[in-house]
Amino acid sequence: MRALSKSFSQFRKITETFFSEILPKTIKFTALVVFVLWNSYKRVKSKYKYMSEINKKSSKFVFRIKFESVPELPCCSICLSEYAEGDECRELQCKHRFHRICLEKWLQESRPATCPICRLLVLPKETVEEYQREQRENVVGSGCEAEIALLLLLSATRCRNCNGF
Repeated sequence: MRALSKSFSQFRKITETFFSEILPKTIKFTALVVFVLWNSYKRVKSKYKYMSEINKKSSKFVFRIKFESVPELPCCSICLSEYAEGDECRELQCKHRFHRICLEKWLQESRPATCPICRLLVLPKETVEEYQREQRENVVGSGCEAEIALLLLLSATRCRNCNGF
């Protein structure tokens, strides 16, 4: 009887440990993973939607040097560097050309999204405002993710005398 009591005592201790420590940490960790994945999905979806709008309003091309043209190579008006053979570029509907990366960054950061040279509206104001609102929300989400991760890290450590760190 005493051996049976000792076995039940160990079983009870294991189940108490599981339900009081392991299960809550597992649930918290799972919630954090779901939260982080959901925010990442929203960020990617927002950027993909915005980039597809940029793709509709501009065309991509690869810069090729024509030797019969003027000896001076044209340059990107955003970064002010000359185009090199094989550079990926974009041409807007107003026929102005830029490096692809320069123009994409310009359109993601400018408000409203206009051509850097002639200020022709490239994307509707509503589209830009929606994209920038979603980006601001995701910045807030990133801070929340970091805070949750820190709390989980603190709760997962066994050190009780860490002065809050």
